[in-house]
Amino acid sequence: DDQELLDENFRFKVRNSPDFHGMTEEEAIADLRNRVQKYEEAYETIEDDSQSYIKIFNLSSKLLVNHIYGRMAKVIVPCLMSWNIGSRPVYLVRAGETMSSKHEEDPTKPRRVSRGDMLGPRGKHFRDLLEKFMVSEGNIFAQKSEDALKTAFAPRGRATGTSISGLASGIDLTLLLEADSKIEDLPFHIHIMSSTMPRAVETASWRTLPFKIEELPNLNPLDKGDYSGLELEEIRDIDPDWYAMLEKDSFFTRFPGGECYADLIHRLETCIIDMEQQVNMACCVSHVSVLQVLMAYFRRTPIRECTCIEVPMNTVIKYTPVTGGGWTESLHKVCNPQTLDCTDHDLSLVQGPITRTPIWGDHTTSSSSLLDSFDNENENEDCSVVYENICFP
Repeated sequence: DDQELLDENFRFKVRNSPDFHGMTEEEAIADLRNRVQKYEEAYETIEDDSQSYIKIFNLSSKLLVNHIYGRMAKVIVPCLMSWNIGSRPVYLVRAGETMSSKHEEDPTKPRRVSRGDMLGPRGKHFRDLLEKFMVSEGNIFAQKSEDALKTAFAPRGRATGTSISGLASGIDLTLLLEADSKIEDLPFHIHIMSSTMPRAVETASWRTLPFKIEELPNLNPLDKGDYSGLELEEIRDIDPDWYAMLEKDSFFTRFPGGECYADLIHRLETCIIDMEQQVNMACCVSHVSVLQVLMAYFRRTPIRECTCIEVPMNTVIKYTPVTGGGWTESLHKVCNPQTLDCTDHDLSLVQGPITRTPIWGDHTTSSSSLLDSFDNENENEDCSVVYENICFP
């Protein structure tokens, strides 16, 4: 019922849809209005309040919810309220490398990672380069946002985050920031989310970008219970029967006293809603198991296949909304492979053919990885896009 928003939406539609190729803008809008009129003639308004229904007004600016309970009220309604068509990117980052990736007694084995580990020298180097990358991305996003405001058809006074530009054009950005002169001087804002693990918080702590870090236990790595700190090979030797169950069904097999991947889905729902509702840049620093689930969400990958998604070290995984829905995924190597080892996990840590065994851990291994084919591409400290994929719904 917002005519200004409808006009803005019509213009966006005719400029981006191949259905109107060869028409002038006026002809295309007239054709679209005629289509909409025919749709409206066939639509039936739900007015029976004894039924369960959800009505969405003006790109989720308003929702009317009637007789909605249980999971629908807990998850679906917040999702509908959070989804917007803004152009803000979402960045997923694996926590930096800790003090040492080598086993103290056997250098050929990866070191057991403690939950309280801090970043090592290479992890701090990655953090510093990540900071430079985010500054560059922020400036680019700020310029695009400014250009979008200049061309937006909505009046400047309308305070909404659901316009075509995805910007709350009537809100002073500084009101959303903390009372810190360093932040107020920046032309962009980043919503930073991190697990409570020290290595993750330290990876997201940037001197020139002192944004508040939202530390969320929901983003903590998969709880391995009795096997916490052990590698898959060690678990296989200790409990071959349980390991066989993990090989058979890595998604639903729960670690003794811990979690399974299915449990991660439930505790990550609120985090996904938080990312989706942002109209500014969002950055999530977490760990392999959590990032696998998040990547499956943005890729629209069947969730049970998330356990075999590779999450490279020292790399930013960027998701950018595309016209018509879906996201463009791009991988950005932040560290020069000549100055910092960027090797990661194989699709499986188990010898032999690829299985459904999950990949988890925060150490690096000298194995082939998704980025192997891009090695030596980046001969300086500049970031480079090494992989890009469009993920449609």
